[in-house]
Amino acid sequence: MATLEPTMVSTLLEWFDQKTLIPNPDFQRRDVWPPQAKSYFVDSVIRGRPTPNIYIRSKVNLKTRQVIREVVDGQQRIRTLHEFAENAFSLDKRSEEYEGLRYDRLDDNAKESFLSYSIGVVQLFNADDDEVIDIFRRLNSYSLPVNDQELRHAKYVNQFSWAIEASALKWAVLWEKFKVVSLRQRVRMADDQLMAEIYGILMHGITDGGQPKIEKLYEESQNVVPTEISKKVDIVIQYIISNLSEVLDTSLSRAPQFLMLFAALAHAIIGIPEGDIVKDKKTKMPVREHKVLSDINQAVNNLKILASVIDQDPREVSHKYSAFKTAAGGTTQRILSRKIRFLLLFNALYPEQI
Repeated sequence: MATLEPTMVSTLLEWFDQKTLIPNPDFQRRDVWPPQAKSYFVDSVIRGRPTPNIYIRSKVNLKTRQVIREVVDGQQRIRTLHEFAENAFSLDKRSEEYEGLRYDRLDDNAKESFLSYSIGVVQLFNADDDEVIDIFRRLNSYSLPVNDQELRHAKYVNQFSWAIEASALKWAVLWEKFKVVSLRQRVRMADDQLMAEIYGILMHGITDGGQPKIEKLYEESQNVVPTEISKKVDIVIQYIISNLSEVLDTSLSRAPQFLMLFAALAHAIIGIPEGDIVKDKKTKMPVREHKVLSDINQAVNNLKILASVIDQDPREVSHKYSAFKTAAGGTTQRILSRKIRFLLLFNALYPEQI
């Protein structure tokens, strides 16, 4: 039999100290959490954010008449709560006003929030190992497979990944108002993935896309402090929203097209690295000059023309825009497709009609 009971952190700590709540390494499914993950979890608790349920197998010791609780899922969370309560680690910079604080240095309100936080505890009474395994198999059968970005979110816990997450939250207007990424896609962290590609363009220029490239970006940026990159993201997105909101009501707001629109505006405003645009030695990066974006109304009209090309039947597209149409509708992650779209989008920012 399984029951779900909201249980305060103070109660879990009491059980742990009394040794009636016992981690079971046989059910340990994850590596030991790094300090950043521990800090993030405690921060979630203090701020009252939702956290996953903990699964406990409960048995009564007939001699002592005590309930013994084995942790079968939630080992790291239990240990993290206990370690923090024992002042074993301090919160990191992601916790903002709590940065550098251990439990004993929290103010009374924060301590109360921590201790009174309720975690869902699913108690499996007198379940044997086979029953526990069967329960988890059933739970997992209803779960969606973890996608690449969700895996990266769990794997990379550092300043770079935090900055991407923070930017995706800061510029939620892109998803909520302009639907660059849909709500359903946001649930699977597509907003973070697109923001990661935006960071990649500012750092390395336009290259081939795809999951391996994004994974490499996260891997190589684990020690990067992205403060300046985040500022550049803010500058460009703010410009787009302030001056090109009409364009965001077109097909150029779709994630693959928005990425190249961002790249064109970023190059015009602050400049981006050459990336793979010049890889074939036949193409040069566009020259940044004062004429670009000198007539914002013409730029908007030009971009609207390109947006209309995306929506046109291929048979109706003029030869002038046929390459753009093909690039926008094909495999948008390839450098050839990205190069064609980036160059024409940048050209659209000049004061002449394209």
